[in-house]
Amino acid sequence: MSFSRFLSVFDYFFVLRPMLFIPGWSTMMAGYFIASKGQLFFTPDQFLNLDFKQIWFLFIVFAAAMGASFLLNQLQDIESDLKNKKLFILSENHISKTTAKIEIFLLIIVAIVFAYFINYAVLATVIIFLLITGYAYNYKPFILKDKPFRSLISNAAMGWLAFAIGWFTTQTAGFSIIADSLPYLFFNTSLYFFTTLPDVPGDLKSGKKTLAVIHGTRFVINLALLSYVAGFIMAIILQDWFALIFIIASLPFFINMFTKKEVNATIKTTKYAILFFAFAICLKIPFYFVLMIIIFAFTKWYFINRFQYNYPNLKGE
Repeated sequence: MSFSRFLSVFDYFFVLRPMLFIPGWSTMMAGYFIASKGQLFFTPDQFLNLDFKQIWFLFIVFAAAMGASFLLNQLQDIESDLKNKKLFILSENHISKTTAKIEIFLLIIVAIVFAYFINYAVLATVIIFLLITGYAYNYKPFILKDKPFRSLISNAAMGWLAFAIGWFTTQTAGFSIIADSLPYLFFNTSLYFFTTLPDVPGDLKSGKKTLAVIHGTRFVINLALLSYVAGFIMAIILQDWFALIFIIASLPFFINMFTKKEVNATIKTTKYAILFFAFAICLKIPFYFVLMIIIFAFTKWYFINRFQYNYPNLKGE
């Protein structure tokens, strides 16, 4: 087997966009650890008393759910992905649409089966996540992704449901989840605004109507800043010192971004904000850092050797 053929085997994994698992997992684990939001670290006894089997089940459940969702999105966005020169594993037919559909089916089965063994609330939340992010976001009669404010609401819902999956694992169902989730909801939504900006050229060509296409860069950046400030304020009001760690760590990048109002600055802000959020989770469970390094290094090795493409990186590109 040639080296290039060997590398192509990994197409089936990397088409799932595993680097995006990290912000999803971080949000999920923030919900899981919400009872200790006043603590930055666990004591040795607290750490040893964690249910590690349950935690790994959560990682598997949400990785499968996110992977299925991302693949469903790519199947519908092949034209715009080609124009934006991204996500080329599927758009350039390195794997077929039929293969992608089989992979989606298997991932959904894995997500549902593993969620069932956690609890019914998590199972229901995972199913809702798949229905919104996989079906309603991409397919008729909804196609939420192509409608500016519906896309905003659905992306905010994606982040909230990620938090809810973790929260429902350790908490009894109740309205307190609404308040608990607010710092994370606003913070993640601020980053969503930024993700609409790099795709504007391709979205214009393919006729997609996103917030960035309709209202422009400055409007979207201002909305992102408002959402970030709202998250900052809610973390203080709710005394969520854990959330405050990565919110404050991201502040210099938000200030720089607001001063420059350039797309490159928003990309860099997004990358570092996600990184700081993940590092905060590492304070609770240090093995998460090892998992992040493995995914980052494996992804970089794959894209450089398979496509001569420098991804991932922490640059404004």
